[in-house]
Formats: sequence, structure tokens, C-alpha cells
Amino acid sequence: MTEQLEIVLPPDGSGLGVLLIHPWWGRNQTVLDFGRRLAERGFVVGLADAFEGNVATERDAAQGLLERYWQSAPALLADNVRTLAAHAAVTGGVSGLGFSFGGFQLLQLQEELPLRRVVTYYADREVRLKVPVLGHFAETDPFADDQDGMIRKLVAAGAPSTAIVYPHTTHWFAEADRPEYDAAAAEAAFERSVAFLRAD
Repeated sequence: MTEQLEIVLPPDGSGLGVLLIHPWWGRNQTVLDFGRRLAERGFVVGLADAFEGNVATERDAAQGLLERYWQSAPALLADNVRTLAAHAAVTGGVSGLGFSFGGFQLLQLQEELPLRRVVTYYADREVRLKVPVLGHFAETDPFADDQDGMIRKLVAAGAPSTAIVYPHTTHWFAEADRPEYDAAAAEAAFERSVAFLRAD
């Protein structure tokens, strides 16, 4: 599988690196827009694509992509971290931000690679936390396996790791193209993410 990593530079041309990993829909326009917005805030953003350019809009198709690329994604995303870290514009290391599938993958990668920090949106996984993690969670999430357990793990880890639950939201609340989108919650989560990723 060929690495497909688009890198977006900030206005100043250099900065902290952030690998952005898409949800099960693939690297769609919403993800691209989110990544460019992060870059505008001073980050060198690597836009990962674990699905070889394939994008879905319906759940059945997204599930099919997930199953098709489940085995190959971890190695590709690990290579993405290394590629971004080696980029001349990256100063101060690489963090990760992921939505759902992307957050799930990052929770594993933070055990294996020297990431600075990780931000996850509606993602949980049984892992050891080796770096600071900010977890954004929906109040009601039918796709979560053990959200309560993940929240407890983040709380137990203590600052700077933290868990934030957004009232009256459900899975995909931060994705502008989804009917579940909650603009106020998404904006609050974005600003918290930026502050967290900038911190030492």
C-alpha cells in the first residue's frame, strides 16, 4: 500500500506537526477543511489517507472501507508519523488528532511511536497512555465500546490528559457534513484541541 500523505503548511512556513487521521468516511472534504484550518493556526498538518483516496457517505459503504483497510492502516499511519516528523517544516515534534477510526488508531500509535500529544474525537480503546491525551466525547454514543472506561482512564491519568463530554451530542458531532453536527460543541472542541496541541 502506497503512502498518501498531503502536508499543509502554516502561514509562517513551519511549526509543530499534527497528523490528522480521518473517520471511517475516509479523507473527505470535511477532514481536508479541518486540516487546513489547523494549519492556519500554526501547525504543519499531515492529512493521512488510510483508504487510498476512497470516500464514503453512507454507513454501509464506510463499514466496507473500514473492513477493507483495517489490516493495512496501522503500518501506513505509523509511516505517516515518521514522514511528517522528518519534514523540514516540522519543529518541536509531531502530535496526532483523529476522528473515531482515526482516534482509535492514534490511541495505539501513541504506545508505539514518540508522539507529543494526541487528541481523539469519540474514540476509546484499551491501551496504556504514554503521552498526554485529550478525549472529546459525545453525551450519547451508540458506536462507543467502552467510553466510560476511556473517560475514567483519562481522568485517572491526570492533567494534561483530560476527557470532555459535550452535552446533547452524539457520534460525529464535530463533522460539519453530518446531520449529527453540533456547531457550538464542534467549535469548543476545536479551540480546546488547538490549545492542547500547542502546550508544552
